[in-house]
Amino acid sequence: MRSLFAAPADPHAAERLQEEQLAAVWRNTPGMMAANLCNALVLLAALWDTPMAGAATLWASALIAVVGYIYLRARRRARKRLTTSRLSRVSRRAVFNALLLGALWAAVPALFFIDADSGGRLMVVSLTAGMLFGGAFALATAPLAALAFISPIVIASEATFLRGGDPDHMRIAIVLAIYVAVLLRTVFVDAENLRKRVLTHMDAEQQARTDALTGLPNRLGFTDAIEREFARMSRTGAGFLLLCVDLDNFKTINDRLGHPAGDELLVAAAERMRACLRGYDVVARLGGDEFAIIANGVDGRENAVALAERIILCFDESFLIEGREIYGAASVGGALAPINGADQRELVKSADIALYQAKQRGGCWRLFESNHDMESRESRALELDLRRTISLRQLALVFQPIINVATGRIVGCEALLRWNHPTRGQVAPSLFIPLAEKTGFIDEIGLWVIEEACAAAAHFPPDFRVAINISPLQLRRQEFPDCVFEALTRTQAEPSRIEIEITETALLADDEVSDAAIRKLSGAGLSISLDDFGAGYSSLNYLRKLPLHRVKIDRSFVGDVLTKKDCAAIVTGVTRMAADLDMRIVAEGVETLAQLQWLRNVGCSEAQGYLISRPLPRQEFLAFLAAWRPDRLEPASAAGGMLP
Repeated sequence: MRSLFAAPADPHAAERLQEEQLAAVWRNTPGMMAANLCNALVLLAALWDTPMAGAATLWASALIAVVGYIYLRARRRARKRLTTSRLSRVSRRAVFNALLLGALWAAVPALFFIDADSGGRLMVVSLTAGMLFGGAFALATAPLAALAFISPIVIASEATFLRGGDPDHMRIAIVLAIYVAVLLRTVFVDAENLRKRVLTHMDAEQQARTDALTGLPNRLGFTDAIEREFARMSRTGAGFLLLCVDLDNFKTINDRLGHPAGDELLVAAAERMRACLRGYDVVARLGGDEFAIIANGVDGRENAVALAERIILCFDESFLIEGREIYGAASVGGALAPINGADQRELVKSADIALYQAKQRGGCWRLFESNHDMESRESRALELDLRRTISLRQLALVFQPIINVATGRIVGCEALLRWNHPTRGQVAPSLFIPLAEKTGFIDEIGLWVIEEACAAAAHFPPDFRVAINISPLQLRRQEFPDCVFEALTRTQAEPSRIEIEITETALLADDEVSDAAIRKLSGAGLSISLDDFGAGYSSLNYLRKLPLHRVKIDRSFVGDVLTKKDCAAIVTGVTRMAADLDMRIVAEGVETLAQLQWLRNVGCSEAQGYLISRPLPRQEFLAFLAAWRPDRLEPASAAGGMLP
């Protein structure tokens, strides 16, 4: 019984229970007030011709006034949304009103039973019992109000029946006590059922709004939370901060270590972010590796920056996942309400735009600024255009020749992707390739490139190879090697004529899928080259453990070999090391005869760059091959050290 009167520990549950109790009482209020009014008029009519008519009139007038007051207040209250503070006052008022009505009906047996004739007594007992039971059932969902109504009536009735010592009255008192005991049990059962129903429903709602993995609010819970913040802002005028958080390279970790490890990382990341926040701030998981934070009362840029930096820094320390250290990072985009959005849709859009700007760099934060919106619209327009590129045949391959440094003979070419947009013109690969990787279009585009390059190889000399750049995302697809083999079969290209170029970025994850793909392609006869060596992390471990055939030295070193000793030393060292490992070195970005001669002197195997030729469409490239003379790059044949 004690649990009926004690509020749930959770304040939200206590508030919800009060709301449900009051709602049930308000639904019954019109019927209960009508019953009070009718019964009062019946009692007044029954006592009208008796000496108690005056007292009955005064009593009926008081009851009608109280009934009218309660009914009108209930109607006005039904139109208003109750706040937490008003809810408690209304609950106390409901108990007081029930006590007032109970006291008025308690006066009926006390004032009219003893002096009435047998018919009048029967009427008093009937009306009092009817109101006692009817009121108790109407207030059953609110046990305090029900007890407040019942108690004065029962006390007054029992005192009246026992006062005269009449045996019949005493028997009525006993029967009344039995009925009241049954009535109270029914009230308590109804109240407990309502309590259980409300708490069960709230628990189900909570589960529907909670992410099962992290225990954080999910997208639905986030929507509720941000709606509450906007409602609070409209009342108080105080703004708040929304941060959108995205874990960097989560998919790589998930693919490399498996989904259980990925789940463990998400839980650990959620705990770290929660530890950075105040107790009343909200952090929610929107899905995948996307999180959102609502920081109450943070409405200035300085505080917003401080919180965003705290979130970034909480990822600096490594995570212990399945017994191994994993380093994570996050990108954070923020927007302030109401400055960057006066409603949920606009604020979330602003935070998403800021997050996109942060993800362009990775591991950093950005707060929304107006120019971000323009950049985001441009990026999204470019994304829409990218969807249509293949079907509209806007993509094309160009080919840049690769020569043997010692002989001057063209031994191969690199197939490079170009996008010729009808209104944008030539879109730079540095712009659309990252976008293709981000949106997932890289798979479709990459397969098209492989197919086109294999088909082009059939038109080139027999001992000629075609190098194809492969995205790290493609390499991490288990089916990727089979897709390459299918393209070779369809185009009838020899595997030995195709070279797969991978970057150090593709190897950073060190995952088994990428390693297996490289070995499978190499085992089938394709060449493997490591592109842009020196521009990234340049781990020598790659040269040792992977079946590489060539290493391409990044153009940033080649361009400075004549002017910077460190660049010359690096290129010389890598060239000699590659020779010892039975690999060939390709120098990228060769632009002068002096550079080419220097590379020839240190033993570099192959070269490509504008000195030889710019990338050319296939037909122009075939014409270039036909006109090429191996002695063209001899020093005596060049004027000024550079080809026109």
